Amino acid sequence: MPAPAAIPFLSPAGRAGASLRHWLLVGAVAVGLSNALAAVAEARPIRGGVGGPASGAGVRPGAGWGAPGAGLTPRPGVGAGGIGGPASGAGVRPGAGWGAPGVGLTRAPAAAYGAAVYHPGWAGGGYWGARPWTTGWYGAAPLAWWGTAAVVGTAAVTSAVNAAAAQQTVWIVVPQTGLQLNYASVTAVGNGGVSFTYQSNGLSQAASGDCRGGLLNGVPAAGDGAQLLNAACQVAYGSGG
Repeated sequence: MPAPAAIPFLSPAGRAGASLRHWLLVGAVAVGLSNALAAVAEARPIRGGVGGPASGAGVRPGAGWGAPGAGLTPRPGVGAGGIGGPASGAGVRPGAGWGAPGVGLTRAPAAAYGAAVYHPGWAGGGYWGARPWTTGWYGAAPLAWWGTAAVVGTAAVTSAVNAAAAQQTVWIVVPQTGLQLNYASVTAVGNGGVSFTYQSNGLSQAASGDCRGGLLNGVPAAGDGAQLLNAACQVAYGSGG
């Protein structure tokens, strides 16, 4: 009986060839699988969170998307005020001092001059500005009779009247004499004349004078009489400055 024919892949040579083809096929499949996995990896990156480069640092929303920062909080003072704060406008309204003049600014009426009684409007130098006749000329230029009588300056009389008004009295001491003049009794008469009341040794007396001519009760004033006339003329016609 003839021997059976040999099967190629079972022969040593056949087994060797089959083994080579097997490993070539395995290699090809491995290479293909590797390439396929690489392509998939490139097409779909592995999600982050495992620490690799593909974790996508910064993909998660940053902390800046959270709550508004402190800089969005209104600053102190914004919207404040109305309860005494800077925005309440304290001091914007004029003070009470802009109101009507105080009592001390009241002027004495014309009838107060010559009445021989004190008026509150004369305090603080108020006597001089409200006299109801032409004033300011006496003492502005020397008069002929002054040199003869050697009368005192007008400033001393002005100061005495202001001091008496501050004490709410109507009597002043005539400079360089023992006489007293009631400045509230002084009134202008005609063109430069004057009438007044004075005290001598405690007795009140009425007198009249001519401030331009230096006459007291119709005669040239001399001695204490000249000082008295000068004081009365200063009260009547002096500037009061």
